[in-house]
Order: sequence, then structure tokens, then C-alpha cells
Amino acid sequence: MPACWEQDQHDFMNERIPLLKWLKIKPLVNVVPSPSLLYLAPYMLEDGHDVQYLEGLFYTFENSMEKLRELQPDVIGVTLTSVDWENSRWMINEMKKQFPGTVVVAGGIHPTLWQEKCFDQCEGIDYIVKGEGEHTMRELVNCLSRKEVPLDIPGLVFLHKGQLIKTPDRKTVEDIDLLPMPSHQLAPPGDYLPSPTFYNRLPHANIIGARGCPYLCTFCHTDRHTRMRSANNIVDEIEWLVREQGVKDIAFWDDTFTLSEKRALEFCDEILRRKLDVDWAVNARVDRVSEKLLRRMKEAGCWRILYGIESGVQKNLDTLRKGTKVEQIRTAINLTSKLGMEAYGTFMFGIPGETFEEGLRTIEFACSIDLDYAVFVNLTPLPGSEVYEDLLNGKIKPAKFTKDRFNFKNVSFVPDGFTEDQIRFLIQEGHRRFYLRPGLVWKKIRRMRSLLDLKKYINGFLLLATAKYMKRPVEPGLY
Repeated sequence: MPACWEQDQHDFMNERIPLLKWLKIKPLVNVVPSPSLLYLAPYMLEDGHDVQYLEGLFYTFENSMEKLRELQPDVIGVTLTSVDWENSRWMINEMKKQFPGTVVVAGGIHPTLWQEKCFDQCEGIDYIVKGEGEHTMRELVNCLSRKEVPLDIPGLVFLHKGQLIKTPDRKTVEDIDLLPMPSHQLAPPGDYLPSPTFYNRLPHANIIGARGCPYLCTFCHTDRHTRMRSANNIVDEIEWLVREQGVKDIAFWDDTFTLSEKRALEFCDEILRRKLDVDWAVNARVDRVSEKLLRRMKEAGCWRILYGIESGVQKNLDTLRKGTKVEQIRTAINLTSKLGMEAYGTFMFGIPGETFEEGLRTIEFACSIDLDYAVFVNLTPLPGSEVYEDLLNGKIKPAKFTKDRFNFKNVSFVPDGFTEDQIRFLIQEGHRRFYLRPGLVWKKIRRMRSLLDLKKYINGFLLLATAKYMKRPVEPGLY
């Protein structure tokens, strides 16, 4: 379910409700390791370097610094997203103060897109790895171990003698089957607890089965150059996780797992052929599923599909360039549920040109289709996305736009004709109306199979029960 607990709320509830204490309900912190970082490790381990994975979310900042003092690393690698940039740059700067001699290397979509700004806004960064980092990071670490300046290594941005150096872009790895498996052993899956809606059993692990997405959604900044791992290659990784780490549940981080129906069917066949006892969940588009594929996925252990729905109003889907139709959404969701898999839908408010009434229609639509979970968020323009560039270029006239703020807790963009209070109200109203329907509650009770299910549902209920809701905002001329 959406968002996460504030720790003091959970402490309060656990102290006063014996049932929760008995069930050992934990905060919904959604802690999972980063596959991106784990992909960097194999080459460096092969070259003889000591590689450690430090999960900062397991510790306070002070405890993390104590761990680093124990490790005394020569190089610290961090992956950065736009959503977490504000917190990340503070953390990096503070970390650099305590470890001035340690080299800090930043990678990920945000520094790739915001190279100069990242150096301007975060003095603690020493190097940025542009794009995919497996080979670049390997060569950089080897170069630094020789105490050389990496002027000839492609894929880097760094300051050298007061000048910002940008080496040529590194060629993309086209056959990603050639890359080694991520070093999952550095972050044992059994140590982690993801959000309740993202696992069916534990231990749980994440897998990247493809890179990039070919679609043109205006709010997304994912690389559109798409490459997919083969079905056999993916199942090799899953088999290792099941045999060596005891994993019982997998979540795919692919933007669209069902991009190729042929590959998806081959994957299902391979899971069944190897008789792997593992549940798995994917992201998909409503126009990239069929009854044949969904039936095979269910048979092979798929338990949940997340669909990026975004809106229940066709005009707004067209504005976002989703390339989907409202009836396709209804058909895909209802078929997914009918075949016994959970359907998860994401929705957003504050789409350019959207009205408050259309936001209410989206909530009604979400409640009318057979979803198990729904998350409602505000549209947040991210660097590199079309909507962000259109705002910078004046093609979209906003009522509000904060160009350097990207986390979803803040409303950084309000389209003309909307107010921030209306967007916040729609988000809360969407969650309230969706999750407090008697039909959905009864559906969850009927599907409950274990104590783990009970824990998950109690967590979600308490989240809703303790939330503070806004009154419906009234604007002159709206009603």
C-alpha cells in the first residue's frame, strides 16, 4: 500500500495493541538492495578488489559513518535518482567531510542527465559514471589503484586541475547476456523486507531482465534504447537465487516485462521445466498482455502485475502519450484478476490540461475496475523527461513549477487551472475511497492464506486508519 510508516506512529500502535506486538508488525520501510550497484561488483571482485555493499537504510547516518570507518574504503560508489537527489547530495557532502581522502563515484540516471549541476550542487562527488557503469567502474577503480588520472577512460565526468573533464561516451553493451550476474551474495536477500505489496513470500529478491523502454510517455526519463536478456539467462539467475540464497519471491524491475510475448512465454516455459518453486511479479502495459500469456504466467508462478495506468480519462492518457485506451485498461485489469493474479495500478494527478473533475473521474475509474492495489501520486517532472523540457521551454504554462525538486512528497508541479490543495486532496481521496470499500476488504479476507498475509493487511489498514485527510478544496466556479 502507498507510502511508509512514520516510526513514531508505529511505536505508538505497537505499544498499545497486543495483537500487533504478537504479530511483530514492522515499519513499511520498503528496503531492497540496488541491483544497479550489485551489477558493478563482479568485475571488481574478479580483479582482486575487496568489495562491500553497505545498506545505508539499515542504519542511521551516524551508524553508517561508523561502518565506513571500520571498512576504510578507498572508493565509495553511490547510485543516484532524481527523486532522492536532495537527501543524497546532503549525505554525500557530509560523508566527504568525514572521509576527505576517499574517492566518491556517483552513477545512475540523475547524474548522467545532470552532470554539471551535480558537481555544482554537490562538492563531495569526485567522479560521475555516465550511463551503464559495469566496464567504466572497473576501469576507473583499476586506474585509481595505480594512482593515475583516468583521462582515457570513456564514460566519465570529473574535475581535473579546475576543469570539468568529460571523456567520450562509452559504447552501449548490446548483448546484456554477456554481463555477469549481479553479486547478490553481497546483499543477502534474507536481510531485506520490501513493501508489503511487492512480495508474496520471503526471502525476496529483485531482478533486471531488460534495460530501457521504447515507449514515449512524457513524464518518464528512462533510456529508450531497449535491450532484453534471454529467458534462459534470466532463469539462470533465478535458479542461483533459489538454490544458493533460498529466495522464494522475485520482483522484476523491467519497465515492461511483457514487451516481447515470445520471450515472456519462453521464460514461463523455462521456470516450469526447471521446476523452480518461486513466486514472481512484473510490470506490464495493458496493451502488451493477452489471455494466452497471462494464463501461462499464472501457471509459472506470477502472482502480481503492476500496470502503469495513470488516468481513467482518455484525453489525459493522450496528453501523456501513453498509447493506451481506457477500454484496454479495463480489459487487462479484469482479465488479470479473473485468472487469479493480483492487479496493481498506478495513477497520477496534475497532468497538463487535466481538471479537478477529471481527477475525480480517475478515482471513480480506479474503483470500478478489479484492482487489488492502487497508488495515486502527483505528476513530478523529472530531468530528461519531455514534460520537464516543455516546462523549461515554456511550452507548458504552469500554476507552479519548482524545477529542482523531484521527490513525490512535495508537489513540484501544478498545471494551469489546478491548485496544489486539489492535487493533495485527490491523492488522499483516491487512497481513502479505493481501500475502504467493503468489497475490496472482503476480497482481501477471502484471499488470505497465511499469517504473513494477515501482517501485510494489518499494516495497510493501520496506514489508512492513522492518515490525516484534507477537506475537499473549493474553488470559485468549479462546481
